[in-house]
Amino acid sequence: MKHLQFLFWVIVSVWMLSCRPRTEIYQVGADIRDSVYIYSKELYLWTDNLPDIFAFKPKNYSLPEEVILAVRTFSPVINGKRADRFSFVSRKLDWDNASAGNRVDYGCGYRFLTPNDLRISFVYANSAAGKKGIQRGWRLLKVNNIVPDTSASTINQLNEALFASNSVTIEFQKPNNSTEIITLTPENYLANFVLHKQVINTGGKKIAYLVLNAFLGANNGKATEEELSQTFDFFANAGADELIVDLRYNTGGYVYLAHHLCNLIAPASANGQVMLQERWNERYKNFNTTTKFNNPNPKLNLSRVVFITTSSTASASELVINALKPYMEVKIIGRATSGKPVGFPIIPIIMDKNNASANYVVAPVAFQSFNANGFGDYFEGLQPDKIQIDDVSRNFGDIQEVCLQDAITYLTTGILQRGVNTERILEQPTNANQKLQKEDWGAFKYMQQKQ
Repeated sequence: MKHLQFLFWVIVSVWMLSCRPRTEIYQVGADIRDSVYIYSKELYLWTDNLPDIFAFKPKNYSLPEEVILAVRTFSPVINGKRADRFSFVSRKLDWDNASAGNRVDYGCGYRFLTPNDLRISFVYANSAAGKKGIQRGWRLLKVNNIVPDTSASTINQLNEALFASNSVTIEFQKPNNSTEIITLTPENYLANFVLHKQVINTGGKKIAYLVLNAFLGANNGKATEEELSQTFDFFANAGADELIVDLRYNTGGYVYLAHHLCNLIAPASANGQVMLQERWNERYKNFNTTTKFNNPNPKLNLSRVVFITTSSTASASELVINALKPYMEVKIIGRATSGKPVGFPIIPIIMDKNNASANYVVAPVAFQSFNANGFGDYFEGLQPDKIQIDDVSRNFGDIQEVCLQDAITYLTTGILQRGVNTERILEQPTNANQKLQKEDWGAFKYMQQKQ
């Protein structure tokens, strides 16, 4: 009952990913496992599927993370998969650092191009890797004398070396075929989520190209909001008349940043029209909201946009794509997105005001998003108009990178060949890439490992 006394105040003033006001709930003498379940039961989108706390017995689970994993099993099954693969619990410190872009790691991502070809997929500029000049497309020949491949034992060794070590020595092969051995140690840095921007002049077009790695950032995302505005000013000043948005590793973040990007992209004709609707469970249907476009004077005059996606493209990224579809021509190149048309509040639970490491956040899936056409059932992901590999052999902005090349061809010729190189698609080890940890998922790391 002590938990329930707090609950009304949690609900009315919870800190949302959509940047609603923040409150912290101080749980004197409470058990975090009970707290996780009580807030999940109250807010869960499929709350009617959850038993009461006495039947669920949260204290039968060793960890709060195990409680939320059990909660997920009560979500509906869609095409053989649980709809909820996303509700999570995290140490509050981990979440605060992840959402602000505060990192302590090597500062890059990794993906297999083929089963024996591991590449750098992205680099944060201020990280240890960024300072050493490491770039997307570099091949990892050896990692602490480990020769990369997709066998289970090697993946385990790579995860240990790349994500859980105090230093790592990597032998790289660069695009010019020269090699370099670099030793990295983890450093504190602030991630730059706008990874790349440029205007490509080709075929009589000036094509803006944006790579956005997350809807996160310092000051509750305000730093990224400002950088996005500056990026579109840069595009406008360069006279850009087409746009490619690369969200291939963007797992989401603050919903208000997704709204901001929608407003930067959408045509003026969308101003005042429905961008999206959020629908909560029946007991909180008064939380249902409709967000409208607010862009009377867009910086670019666009009638179409191309998105580059992978299975890591999730949540706020998918929201942007879905929200724009009723108002402009939208094309997707790459692979089907993650399939997360749902969102959650982030509820801070303060177990000990004097011990930050004792505090948690819980994020139960609580609402589903729909576009102006009422479409929001993309639990299988938004499907690409052109299936293509993630060509990690080339850096962002290289017009020979196959996804970017396809996008440019479409925008300059109107042709988007649907045929795919089946051999290359099948050769790219998607499952191995999912098992290779992604340090940029921050607070979601535990969740992704347990899926």
